[in-house]
Amino acid sequence: MTEKKDTFLLSRITDACCKNFKPRFFDFYDEVFQQKIADTIKHSGVPYLFFGGHPDAERKMLCIYPDYLSSEDLEWPIFAIEFEKVMPIDHRNVLGELMHLGITRESIGDIDVGDEKVQIIMHQRLQEFMWINFNQIKGREIRTTIKTSQQIESFEKNYKRLSVVVASNRIDGIINKIWGFSRQNSLVLIKQGKLRVNYVEIYKNDFRLKSGDILSLRGKGKAKIISMDERTKKGNIRLEVDRYI
Repeated sequence: MTEKKDTFLLSRITDACCKNFKPRFFDFYDEVFQQKIADTIKHSGVPYLFFGGHPDAERKMLCIYPDYLSSEDLEWPIFAIEFEKVMPIDHRNVLGELMHLGITRESIGDIDVGDEKVQIIMHQRLQEFMWINFNQIKGREIRTTIKTSQQIESFEKNYKRLSVVVASNRIDGIINKIWGFSRQNSLVLIKQGKLRVNYVEIYKNDFRLKSGDILSLRGKGKAKIISMDERTKKGNIRLEVDRYI
């Protein structure tokens, strides 16, 4: 989203906090914007929750609700549409087909592409439209099934476990080992604002990482530091890293 659109949405959300008489459901947002929302309303005292259809979802819908309700009372306007994976397709193919139908990104949650089936989590307002109009992908016909919010499945994220040896926990000496480019390129990417740690942009090349940190590098993907406690005989740090694929 653009900075102007971000500001407008945050203004709407702040306004909803002041009119908190019933649950207000918003769209799906990525982890970066979820963090911006949390930073904006965390001191308001207003209950809020993010949910993406299953516990492992990345894109999540926001709900602001009155304090006389509990989170278990919320009826999320979420559904999923599922189809068999009858051809080689990836996340980009599915998203492109949805964009071609005129659907906005904010109306779409996670697109889970498994070995045998694909599950698309969406806002409830699109259920009828999708049932009528979403019937092909890459020019081939597909048969879809509608799933209620209670029927949505959790998809495991695919990752590759890496063992990386570095001299220190400085970020500029780690991301090049994770994604396979020079340290000089690390400095350029950091300076360009393409790196986020725990969904916050990082511009300092001497930023120190720790176990549990989640790294997002635009154009490369995402990784998580699993551990960095082990030392080699030469005193270097051995990292265990999950790089998502």
